[in-house]
Parts: sequence; C-alpha cells; structure tokens
Amino acid sequence: MVTSLVILLYSLLLLITIYNLVNQYKRKKVLNGFIFFHVAFILYYIFIPIISHIFIKLNSESLNSFVLWISLTTSYDVFYAFSYTIIAYSVFIFVYRISITPKTILLRQGHIKEVNLLGNNNLDNQITEENKVVYKFAVFTGISTLAIGIFAELLVANSLGGIFTALAMGDQLRAFGSDSSILIPQNRLFAIVLMVSSLASTYFLAYASRIKRSFIMMILFLLSICASIFFLLINAGRLGVILFALTFFIDFAFRKSKHPFIYMFVFSIIGFILLGLLDDLFFYLSYGYIKESSSDFASFINEFAFPYLNLLNIHHINDSYGLRMGVDYFTWIINIIPTSILSIFGLAKVTSGYHFITEYYIENNTHGGIPTDILTLGMRQFGFIGIIIISTILAIICKYMDKVVDKLHSNEFYFITLRIALIMFIIVPYADLDSFVRNRYDMIMVLMFAIIVNLIRLKSKRHYLKRNTN
Repeated sequence: MVTSLVILLYSLLLLITIYNLVNQYKRKKVLNGFIFFHVAFILYYIFIPIISHIFIKLNSESLNSFVLWISLTTSYDVFYAFSYTIIAYSVFIFVYRISITPKTILLRQGHIKEVNLLGNNNLDNQITEENKVVYKFAVFTGISTLAIGIFAELLVANSLGGIFTALAMGDQLRAFGSDSSILIPQNRLFAIVLMVSSLASTYFLAYASRIKRSFIMMILFLLSICASIFFLLINAGRLGVILFALTFFIDFAFRKSKHPFIYMFVFSIIGFILLGLLDDLFFYLSYGYIKESSSDFASFINEFAFPYLNLLNIHHINDSYGLRMGVDYFTWIINIIPTSILSIFGLAKVTSGYHFITEYYIENNTHGGIPTDILTLGMRQFGFIGIIIISTILAIICKYMDKVVDKLHSNEFYFITLRIALIMFIIVPYADLDSFVRNRYDMIMVLMFAIIVNLIRLKSKRHYLKRNTN
C-alpha cells in the first residue's frame, strides 16, 4: 500500500515536471539551464525513486548496494524525502518564474530594433565589426587557456613518468580518498587543477573557428581536443567524457538534422551503455585487468541512486554530524589553495561536506565516495530551511544563466551555450562546491566568456547606434 502510494505521488510529480519542461522548450526553442535542470531533477529525484520502489517490490531477495539501503529505510524517511523534493521543486519554479524586466533589458531590445531600422548594409557592417572584436577575444582566450592546460598536463605527465604512465594512473588519481601528493610532488599539485583549462580552450577555439575558418585555427582546435582528451582520461571520469562529447554531438544534430531529438535519444542510449564500458576502460588502464562488475538492472539503478539515498537518510546524517551552518558554501575558497601556500599562513584545508556523507555510509558497510547532491547540500546546512535557501539560490543562478544563453544562442554556436546550460545538469547530483570549482571550472570560464561576448556586442550596438543617430 505504501509503495503504491509513493509511486503514485512521484508519478504525478513526474507529469508536472515533464509538462513544465516541454512547455519551456516550446516557448524558448533552446536547450537552456531550465531544461537541463529538469532533466537531472526528473532522473535523480523522480524517475529513480519510482524505479527503485518498483524494483524493490519485485526483487526483494536480490538487492545490493544503494538499492539495498533504500529498501531498509522507513516509510517516514520516504515521506520526508518526497516532501522535500516537491517543496524544493515548487520553490525553484516560483522563483524562476518571477517576472523581472529591468529597464536596461528593454533599452537593449529597443537598441536592436532601432539598429535594424538603419538598413541592411549598415547592419552588416556593424555585425562584421562586432565579429572582429569577438574573434580576437576568442582567439586570445583560446590560446591562453590551451597554453596553461598543456603546460599543466606536461608537468603532471612528467611527474608520473610520462604520458602513457599518466594515462594508466588516471583511475588511481580519481579514487576517493587518494592522496595525489604520494604520486606527484607537493609543489606540482597545482597543475592538476590547471589541466581543466584545456577543456575551456576547445570551446573558445571552436567559437573562433566558427567566426573565421583558417588552417592555423584548425590546428589549434585539434590540439585543444587532444589536450582535452588527455585531461578527460586522467582526471574527469566517465561523466566528464560523455558531457564533453554531448555538447558537440547536439551542436552537430541541430545544425545538420531536421530531427535533432532523434539523434539525442540515440546518444542517450549509447551514453548509458558507455557508462559501464568507460568505467571498465579507466580501471583497465590503471590496473591492467577488467574488474568483475554486474551489468543487470540493479547496477543501472545503483549508478544514479545516491541523491535519492542521501535524501532518505538526511535526518540520520544530520543527527550524526550536526548541521554545517553554511560552511559548505565557502570551503572551496580555502580548499582550492595548495596546502603548501596555506601552511605559510598557518592554515589548513577545511573538511568538505561529502566526507561526512561518505563516512556515514562507510560506517554502514557501503564503500566508495558518495557525492553531495543539491538537496542534501541545502539540508546539511540549515535543515528544512536549507531546502528553501538552496532552491532559491539555484533558481536565481539558473535564471541569470538562461538570460546569458538567450543572448548568445544560435545554432552556429550551440556547443558553447550547451556547455553553460549543462552546469545545471551537473550541479543537481554533484553539488560539492569544492569538487565543482576544482574540476569543472572550465564551465565557469565558458560562462564568463559568454558574458563578456554579450557585453562586447551590446557595447558595439550602442556605439553604432549613437554614431548613426547623431
């Protein structure tokens, strides 16, 4: 009876979220942060709970890992988890939908209309001038980030004994609780963080290539792809590889096909299959043999079940370790600084929130690092109030990002707006800010790039309008 009620409630929420997702895409015609937030929210907080409870009911004798621990939770835990889910979603939608139309936005729209009235020839000249400035900026940022990324990768590869040795040790470097200082000298650990720059360089150079094609730009772009692949194999893991490929695949689908969603559906299926294969590949590169792993439906659920499991156990985790009182929103500021520099000032790194969550499950005989999802992050800070706070913050960030995406978006540059929008997909299951800032800051760099490009174009339009109306 309880299981049937839970499935019914989650199914109703599923219909609401799908309706909002489809309605948003019909209005905007762009895959933005709102869309990807919904995809992640549906997958981790609605679809997985439904599938988990159905699977537990049908296979109560053959459960393991996360699914087993979900089956051991009480009906009160399930009720609270659903309540927090619907409250968080309601707050997010309410805050996101609040209509604020600043005068500056209206003025910008008016400027664009007035510029269009000045004639096609003048407008073409103005766009050409804009593209020249943007192109120079894209080339500069692309080459700069590529140089930083390659320098860092060569430093890490040299420390590990060469490029091929570095590739073989990627799984060991990514493993939870691993101490990189054992493998890499303390004074070179900063290079692990700087390697992420190579990912950003691929997007900047691709953007420049779309504005103006040249042989040199093509060589630089291919070099950035090689540098990005090296980083992905060493430090980013399966999800990083799939999301990197996804941005360019969707970009290709929208530019070359009249039915891009068919391609996206096929890629999604392939992506789910690749999750296991990539895991085996990374393990083989590091240890020289393929580990024994399950490929049944339970393993698929376990792959995505940790956010729901965290939400089911959040009261117990808070009872065991107490509330964090907002600390996890700021620890990244300290933790991204190398230990050698912190020690000069008598400081040390702050224990990240996900260590406590992982410790809770290790005590309960579950192994491996457990990330902090977005709802658990909020609850770990201030309890119930934390759900409202984190949902509000997330909605405000998402709305701002979508405004940036709306201004920059076109099918010609879909790959770069997708990279920005995917922030909202990643932050739902992986909300540890320490880890995000350290390993995903290329996304932040791409967002900053988009903001600056929009400002360049706005300044150009204002200058052009002023010059032609005097």
